[in-house]
Amino acid sequence: MVTVTADVAVRLLGERASDDRETLSVVLYALRRSLAAEVIDERLYEGLEAVLGEYAHPAPHLVTAIATRFRKATTTFVEIVPYLLRPYPVDEMRLLIHLSAEHPHPDDAPGHLRRFALAILAILDLIGDTAP
Repeated sequence: MVTVTADVAVRLLGERASDDRETLSVVLYALRRSLAAEVIDERLYEGLEAVLGEYAHPAPHLVTAIATRFRKATTTFVEIVPYLLRPYPVDEMRLLIHLSAEHPHPDDAPGHLRRFALAILAILDLIGDTAP
């Protein structure tokens, strides 16, 4: 994190900013990547590994935490995917949103979590190089 003193902030706010379309497009893209970086992080990948990895068998108390992390990721994907991917992946996003809305019985949670993780991986694969 960078600290900006009050006098520097006043000077920066007083300067003219570029408003051409190309510059604004670059700034907007960077802001969207920054938003994606908040959810596409090590914890998301750890959750995916816990659910899909070679020795995947998340403990019951972790299932809820992982599902919460996946739902947070879904919310962010809904916000950023329309701007990062062209054409919009309708089927993949529809599945992801549907799985995010489900709250299965605890006996069905592991299978649901695997389907949820695979849907997230599909979106991450589509984002590819644009992912943070």
